Amino acid sequence: MSNAYNQLFPTCNSVTASGRIRTSPQDFQVTELHDFELSGQGEHLWLYVQKINSNTDWVAKQLANACQVASRQVGYAGLKDRHAVTRQWFSIQLPKVDDVEALQSALTDEIEILQADRHNKKLKTGGLKANQFKLMIRDIQGDRQQLEQNIALIRRHGVPNYFGEQRFGHDMGNVDKAAGWFTGSFRPSNRKLKSLLISTARSWIFNHIVAARISSDCWSTPLDGDVFQLAGSRSWFLGATDGSEAKAIAQRLAEQDIHITAALWGEDVVATQGSAAALEQRVAAQWPDMLEGMRQHRVKQDRRAIRLSVNEFEHSWQRDDLQLRFMLPAGGYATTVIREILATRDACALA
Repeated sequence: MSNAYNQLFPTCNSVTASGRIRTSPQDFQVTELHDFELSGQGEHLWLYVQKINSNTDWVAKQLANACQVASRQVGYAGLKDRHAVTRQWFSIQLPKVDDVEALQSALTDEIEILQADRHNKKLKTGGLKANQFKLMIRDIQGDRQQLEQNIALIRRHGVPNYFGEQRFGHDMGNVDKAAGWFTGSFRPSNRKLKSLLISTARSWIFNHIVAARISSDCWSTPLDGDVFQLAGSRSWFLGATDGSEAKAIAQRLAEQDIHITAALWGEDVVATQGSAAALEQRVAAQWPDMLEGMRQHRVKQDRRAIRLSVNEFEHSWQRDDLQLRFMLPAGGYATTVIREILATRDACALA
């Protein structure tokens, strides 16, 4: 994590130890988890692929070339880290080449087809249940007792559901591009970049709302007018702040059955009320050009949980190295978990 990102978006835990991540691709392993069943027939060829040191878009282009189709005919659920070993599904519509051995021979050594099947639908963005992580953090230095305490706190309370630094581009340059687009000083070259810049702007405001709640010591404490999300669902509701319903909400928050949400900004009015709405509006008002840009592009308000539950969390020591295993729902960033445990130096960033 860059110093700028860490300064803008504070952690909840006291972080005193440090270590190195991604000293090799095998130190950062990600596996997509799905709950779909493939039909075994249809015009879409689905490939379960392992990639090493390769970004998802690049792999999608290689598959498109090998199958002799346009890039738009290739689908995937989400972008995966480049400097890692990752396993994820791709779908290819009406491939002109569908023999797995022929496809494998046309691909580079960084791409391995692990499984293939047919289905009648394209794999859409976000179409996954969760991601499973196996990470190795090397050369741990600092207070191990504090580190172990942070892990215990994560199990009990989760972590702030920040969008990761990669969401904002190199040196957070996509934030400037988004602002430039909305003010007319930058022109995106295609629809995909426009979509990316809108997502960047919404993520930027969301992260600052989460940071403001952490700084105000109300990250895990409801405010008047807060909106809550049911864990594992996209449904949300306005909760009470007094009486028996408020006690029930507090209990469900403690059990991580529900989460407080923050705005993914859009043109319409925020769903929160009272002091929660005032906080969100005060934070978002710092970027009037972004708000106007989202109004012009008719972006609709949405909500995202400000807490990320870390499931099946295990850790073990190998001398001065720390291995972590955990599962995150779709949209969660492993880096937001790591930074609540210890500070890290990314070997790939230093290369």
